Amino acid sequence: MNDMISKIVEMDEKARDLNDEILESKLDYEKEVAAAKENIINDYLERARNRIQLNTQSERDAAEKALAETRESHAKLEKKLDEIFAANCDRWVDEIFKRVISG
Repeated sequence: MNDMISKIVEMDEKARDLNDEILESKLDYEKEVAAAKENIINDYLERARNRIQLNTQSERDAAEKALAETRESHAKLEKKLDEIFAANCDRWVDEIFKRVISG
């Protein structure tokens, strides 16, 4: 009978040890999962920040290019208007003068 009780006690101790190991393993696994989750989040955020930087620079470059094209277009228009003015200035002044005098 004592032998049977000692075996039951021994089996109970082994079961408790096994249970403790399982709980410890579970806690370790939960820690690993939490760390992996944190790494995934940090990795995603880092890639998002890098993408934002690339997009920001890309948009800035596109805006600067568009601004340069607009300035070039305006410079051409200004030059053309100056040429038209230089070619027609005297005639326009005479025409305005004639209309004011005769009007």
